[in-house]
Amino acid sequence: MADYPPEIYLDSDTEERLISYLEEELTQHYAERGAHIDDLMRWQKDYWATPINREATFPFKGAATIIIPLSAIAIEAIHARTMTMMFGLPQFVSAHAVSGAWAQHDKHVERFLDYELQHNIKIRRVLNSCFLEAEKFGTMIAKVGYEKQIKYGIVEVAGEEETFPVVTKDGAVVDPVPDSRFLMPHSATDPQTAQWCGEEHSRSPYEVMMLEDAGMFRPGTIISTDPDPNINNSKLAGWLDSTRPAPGDSDGNKFEENQQNLENTGPVWPDRINWVEIWLPFDVDGSGQLREIVVHYHRDSRTIMSIRNNWIKNLRRPYITGVYFPVEHRWRGIGICKKNEQFQREVTTQHRQRLDNATLANMRMIVVHKLSGYGPREPIFPGKMWFVDDMTHISTIQMGEVYPSSYNNEQATLIYSQQRSGVNEAILGMPQVGTPGTATSDLARIQEGNKKFDFVYGNFREFAEEIVTEVACVVQQFGPRNLAYYNQVENGRLVKQFFEMPQEYIRDGLLIQLKTAGQTQNKILDRQNWQQIAVHLQAYYQGLVSLAQPLGDPQLLRLIFTKGLGAATEAMRQILESFDTRNIDRMIVTELEDLLSGGPTQPGLVEGGVGGSPFVGQEPGMDQLTQAFSAITGNGNEQLNRLLLPNGRI
Repeated sequence: MADYPPEIYLDSDTEERLISYLEEELTQHYAERGAHIDDLMRWQKDYWATPINREATFPFKGAATIIIPLSAIAIEAIHARTMTMMFGLPQFVSAHAVSGAWAQHDKHVERFLDYELQHNIKIRRVLNSCFLEAEKFGTMIAKVGYEKQIKYGIVEVAGEEETFPVVTKDGAVVDPVPDSRFLMPHSATDPQTAQWCGEEHSRSPYEVMMLEDAGMFRPGTIISTDPDPNINNSKLAGWLDSTRPAPGDSDGNKFEENQQNLENTGPVWPDRINWVEIWLPFDVDGSGQLREIVVHYHRDSRTIMSIRNNWIKNLRRPYITGVYFPVEHRWRGIGICKKNEQFQREVTTQHRQRLDNATLANMRMIVVHKLSGYGPREPIFPGKMWFVDDMTHISTIQMGEVYPSSYNNEQATLIYSQQRSGVNEAILGMPQVGTPGTATSDLARIQEGNKKFDFVYGNFREFAEEIVTEVACVVQQFGPRNLAYYNQVENGRLVKQFFEMPQEYIRDGLLIQLKTAGQTQNKILDRQNWQQIAVHLQAYYQGLVSLAQPLGDPQLLRLIFTKGLGAATEAMRQILESFDTRNIDRMIVTELEDLLSGGPTQPGLVEGGVGGSPFVGQEPGMDQLTQAFSAITGNGNEQLNRLLLPNGRI
């Protein structure tokens, strides 16, 4: 297993020139991204919908402070549908061989990557964060790379204690990168073509120490190199004081602190080390030629934690970006918080006004004439009699009236919000407001509403497929987490052959195309389409038999009939897949492939089988073909059983 690439050590002048360049670029970028960070924090507050004041004092004490969480309602509905469709099937990766030479490899590569992503990388947890941030803010970012971490323990051997290492991480990793921590000039449109890009890191000293011990950072970054245990001469020794105030210079830390305040989970002593990771071209040897390097830089102390050449074979940067809803010519997208921003405020204002109006309408005060003889502490109870000299001495004041139009205005705003976000009562599974429609109209509404969701889901799936491809490239370069997989797992040698091919073949899909195996579209519509296709297939093959019978060519009839069997089986497979049925191979005649092609277990129908003719008694006719199609595509199994003999031959 390969370790981290070797460090690059620059002379003092070149290193100072690099630090000056980084400081200049980062200072400019932090100045331009402040407004965007403010937007993210405001949208996060909209999602949490926490009132600023628990008790309002305007327009009167005790007025409504509730916030209607329109953004949260839409986000949670979309997120639940997205994750269910992406991980609704046990299989996550789908591999398809481009050429026949790799046909026997694709299933084994698929099984290996599926295990690597789901069990080792925990891809569901990673995509959960990426997708949720895209739904909220419009943009999702992930980083695919290699990481190695080592922990140490003590074991007693022959009465003496010895230190032993335990590798806790060693292989491909996928990390979600928050938009608030991702760094790239706003003038850029793609991390691969940007002048530079990177991210902010904020880790505990213990995590930094493990990374240095694994070889990610230079020796002496946080671990002291002085033999005296009482002396700490590490470069970041002065930045480990937990009594320092919470870091506020990092945009990522600002956003994280905002989230912690909403959750009421802010730490007392943050004790974190903040640094930036920058991927950029730089002249490291004074030759005038720029080289792609990776720099880990601690800004507060102006310390270079590590410098390496870009170790990815085609010099690709490890960041992958995607959007919820795109914006033309921009790499960031639009999320639901932005779409619902003004509608949530309007509905909240209207709802508060309606509550306050109802409160005032039910709030009646008593006007008492100062000469009536009643004081301010006079008890009030039902049936109380008031004795006054003048009927005008005691009366009531009503503070407000109930206006039905306020409810109608609120409902109109909700409709606008649903039109923008695409989340309505049909998507939420709620009964339709007003007069219910017919079942046909409801199905049509669902199909039309799914078009917008299918477009968004296509963006999510494209993002996930790019992650799958990059993970395969990391495995090709650094190897799997456990090399024993190649030798111990059945057909592991086929997986090894695939990952021994050049990385460009894997990334470009020249050998095997890697995709995600989640649902891709509306299953109800897909199911109806395939049921109709099965009927057309039946009519097509019946017509072929009608045209071929007058010719009297048994070979032609045999070919049509065998093709019809394969087509009917495939149609049934697609119908079962539209129902998300498990163990489909146990339900359909998967042995037809061997039977039709003359595989290892059955003589081929096309070649004539044993004795020249695979058919018993007569060549296939119209009635046999119709009965076979009817049996396979859903008209009962009795006809199919009558066509099959004990030896499996028709």
